[in-house]
Amino acid sequence: MQYNHPEYLIGVERSGIGKDGIFSADHVNLVRRASNKLSRHIVSTMKCGVASQITAMGLNCREIKKEQLAEWLYSAFYLLERCSVPLMGLAEKKNGQLEKLKDEKITDLAKINDLQNEVIRMKDEQLSKVRNVVKDTVKDTVTSELKSYSSVVRESCSAALEPKRIVSAVKKVAEGEDRSRNVIVFGMLEEEEENVDSKVDILMDKLNEKPHTTDCSRIGQKKPGVHRPIRFKVTSSDTVYQILRKAKVLKDVEGFQRVFISPDRSVEERVSRQKLVTKLKSKRAAEPNKQFIIRKGEVVLLSEKKGCVENV
Repeated sequence: MQYNHPEYLIGVERSGIGKDGIFSADHVNLVRRASNKLSRHIVSTMKCGVASQITAMGLNCREIKKEQLAEWLYSAFYLLERCSVPLMGLAEKKNGQLEKLKDEKITDLAKINDLQNEVIRMKDEQLSKVRNVVKDTVKDTVTSELKSYSSVVRESCSAALEPKRIVSAVKKVAEGEDRSRNVIVFGMLEEEEENVDSKVDILMDKLNEKPHTTDCSRIGQKKPGVHRPIRFKVTSSDTVYQILRKAKVLKDVEGFQRVFISPDRSVEERVSRQKLVTKLKSKRAAEPNKQFIIRKGEVVLLSEKKGCVENV
């Protein structure tokens, strides 16, 4: 007796799935659709929500006929025997192929690593050869040049490194560094038994500055009718710059119009400054309609455009 396949198995039977072990990846969707049709038929007949609610007790009820149960059992066995078992074989085959590919990839990576090490080794050899050639060439050149200049250097350095010159140079640098934190004030009234520190504090208050000051004293030889300058020290050259920048406001402060503040310059700097002042006066006298100032060690013309200067 020839058994007629249920409707949801006809497509599977016609495709030849599982015959003689034939099963490919293209058959997966076909088997999935057949399984879904079988599940939906059982769920619909049993009137349960989803396939996970199907139980043996539910199948053993009077409403479900023996013929229906036989059809479902046959369909399930058919899908298991003709589809699931070959599918497991295909998966095992694919897994074997995957492991083989992994082994091949590991082998290829090892070969690549060996090639990279070989390239690095060859580069190191080439660099070593080039380095040796350059080293020998430079060594010969330097040796030759040193012989040529050694006598000249010996003669010039012997004079430059004399103890007296070294001491003088170090002293000059130290004095310059120490002087950079000094401020000189001209025009402050000198009085008998005066408190110089207090006068410096009052002056700083007029500039709205509160620096930490030390070593406040008059400098120079005391002479009748002469108000000696005051020198004091602050914590940094930046503070000196800040005080000098604000010093111009004193011309508008009562009692301080004739007070002038300057940095503590060396003898060379004072001579250079005096030359600049002389040049400045000469320019102003020759061209009274123009405004000249001293900026960055030069006499410059202040342009009509605010903040712009021109060299003269």
